[in-house]
Amino acid sequence: MNVPHPVLTTFIQGLFHAAGLPESDAASCAEIHVQQEMRGVTTHGLRHVPIGLDSLSKRLINPLPNRVVLRDQAATVVIDGDGGVGIAGCMEAMHRSMAKAKQFGIGIGIVIHSNHFLSAAPYCLRAIEQGMIGICFSNTWASMGYPGTHVRAIANSPLGFGIPSSLVFPILFDSALTTSAGRLSQWIREGKTIPPALSGINAEGRQSSDPAAVLQGGTPWPIGGHKGAGLAVLVEMLTGVLGGGAFLHGIQPLELRVSKEKSESQCCIVIDVEKFMPLAAFRQRVAEFIGDLKSNPPAADSTEILLPGERAHRAYLGCLQAGVPLEADVAAHLRSWADQLQVAFPF
Repeated sequence: MNVPHPVLTTFIQGLFHAAGLPESDAASCAEIHVQQEMRGVTTHGLRHVPIGLDSLSKRLINPLPNRVVLRDQAATVVIDGDGGVGIAGCMEAMHRSMAKAKQFGIGIGIVIHSNHFLSAAPYCLRAIEQGMIGICFSNTWASMGYPGTHVRAIANSPLGFGIPSSLVFPILFDSALTTSAGRLSQWIREGKTIPPALSGINAEGRQSSDPAAVLQGGTPWPIGGHKGAGLAVLVEMLTGVLGGGAFLHGIQPLELRVSKEKSESQCCIVIDVEKFMPLAAFRQRVAEFIGDLKSNPPAADSTEILLPGERAHRAYLGCLQAGVPLEADVAAHLRSWADQLQVAFPF
């Protein structure tokens, strides 16, 4: 089924509010989950709603956190998320970073004692909407391999950046530094193998393109081997290490977490373009950059050259017109939670 996005957003907000979140946090969660679904990122969209609701119902996530500013100096700020919803905590870090950037040209906000922030793109989009460059990343529990060992040693380190443009779409990159569990699960459902460039290792330590073997007992491998692993180290340094939160094996999966001190951290960096040049001039220069890149001849197996986020933006525009397509199993899970939380199922 296809559902108009305002109807879907209101429904998801109602679910999160019924699960214990205040209206503002419920609204942020609903907006971001639906936005991700509209952008075609179904592995990190509505499929995560039941996971979040379950975590709230079991009080694995604090529905009413007391988020406080631990340090606030010049262009930097550190926030204690108090074990609350990661989306709300990271969004506060992004908003504070944007305010800092307006004042200093750059702003850096870290939130510790947070939770899963879903994906980097939604936070970067907030900066883009204000004509700024946004960068966002998160650490998490050790779920990715590292050169020299065959066990999961470091976070998959999701990161992204957003850059405003004068074209209809901004540049918006969003990726983990390995294949996410959500993507591996999707390939299992679809009966697909892992692309060669993203293969992981199985339980015996051998390279494997079988998503089940990698997800269940194996280890996802960093993109580019040591190159992806090096970037993962940087993410750890600028989140948990610099913020004073947990890192590496100090972070526990949510269902095993014994305290908020064992949780994720996120970092947001915002650059105010106007401190370097007029925003209109920058937007035009980005458009010229995109035009130059797209002017190259396409490969034999390609019809066009795409920029990061371009395909997702097309999907978003399609959903604005035709509604948001709901996969059958996702709709069933949402209906089940609506019944459990006594929220009307509107479609």
